[in-house]
Order: sequence, then C-alpha cells, then structure tokens
Amino acid sequence: MLAFLVGGDLDPKLRAAFGPRSCIVADGVAKGPMMGELLEFAHQRAGVREVSRLALIGYSAGCQRVRALYLAGVRASAYLLADGTHASWPSDEWQIAWLRELAGEARAGRALVVATHTMQGYTERLPKGQAFCSTARVLRMATGWKLDRAGSLERPVVTREGALWVYSYASADIDAPAHAAQLVRVVPELCARHLRAWVGAAEPPRTAQAPGLPINLLGILVTLLLKSTSRS
Repeated sequence: MLAFLVGGDLDPKLRAAFGPRSCIVADGVAKGPMMGELLEFAHQRAGVREVSRLALIGYSAGCQRVRALYLAGVRASAYLLADGTHASWPSDEWQIAWLRELAGEARAGRALVVATHTMQGYTERLPKGQAFCSTARVLRMATGWKLDRAGSLERPVVTREGALWVYSYASADIDAPAHAAQLVRVVPELCARHLRAWVGAAEPPRTAQAPGLPINLLGILVTLLLKSTSRS
C-alpha cells in the first residue's frame, strides 16, 4: 500500500487494518517521490522483490500525489481518497476528468474506489488566488451524484454503485477537527472495511499461485510506511 500525507503515528492502525501479509509504505508529506523511487524504497528497505496488487491511499493534499501517479499512467487495484479531492477554483477539466474516469472503472468493477468528503465549503470563498474547490463539489462533478446529505462518524451517508463508494461526513463550514478525524479514524476504518479484502491482504498464503510481477515492472500492491520527517 502506498499512503500519502499519512505519518508514522498511524502505523499501528494501518498494520491492524491490513494485517501481516502487506508491505506498507506511508509518506508523511503530500508531495514527494513517484512510483519508481517508492518501489525502490520498498525493495531496499523491506526486501520486496515482486508485487501482486497495489493500493493508493491519500489523505487531504496527499490525494494530489494519487492524482499525479494516475495521470503518469500508474493504475492500482484499489484507491482510498480521504477528504482530499480538491481542485482549483474554478476547477480545470483535467482535475475532474481523471476522477470521473476512475469512477467509471469502479462502477464497472475493474477497480475499487472509496472516497470521502466533509461538508466544508469555506475553501471556495477564500481570496482570489487562494480559493479551491471543496472535496464535496469535486466528487459531485466526478460521480454525478448529489451528495447533499451527510452523517456522523458513526453513521456517515454512503452512496455506492458497483465498486465505487462515497462516504459523506457532516461538518461545520470550517471544521479542522472533522478534517483531522478523516485521517486518524476514517482512513484506518475504511482500509479495514474495503481495501484489505479487495487487495487480498486477508487471504492466507497459498501453496500454488500465479507469480507476481518483478519489482521493476510495477505490479499491483505495495503498502509503504515512510516517516513524516525521514524515510528510514
């Protein structure tokens, strides 16, 4: 699993969510190494020699790295986008198009996409040059769903079609605690609920199975855990 803007303090929760069979690499910053460097890190530090499935996880601005990887041609088996599907204000078409395409893949069952949003709209009223589209608005444009209802952390409103899931969480118009809860609570919960089974992390080892792809070919699963301040 590759996780972005996810620090080492979430390590125990991610390990519990995915179990012992996954290789987890989480980078604590939003922008940073792309796929080649990330796979090389997993190979050098964790001894990963081949990969079978890939999950990409982004929180907040970390979703921008997921978007950059997708636009660079990287395709994963599963995606988790936690309250981070922002775009410029007004948005550019390419900022919506990639997510619309990905939603189509999930609707057809070819990938798992789980996205979340809060109801914060203040981002669209910031001064000119600083404003950006809210996560809810971008998901509405990408999915075609209204997403006008939201629920609590315990009972969010869930909209689903095929393997496309959107979780809508209530919040104030400006609500830092609600946004923070997306990382410390929602990310681990949805990893365990959706991603673990999809990428096969819960399956027991098999005596015979199809070989994975060599590390230099980009398979489809590595979960990284990079410290937020250093990669060690």
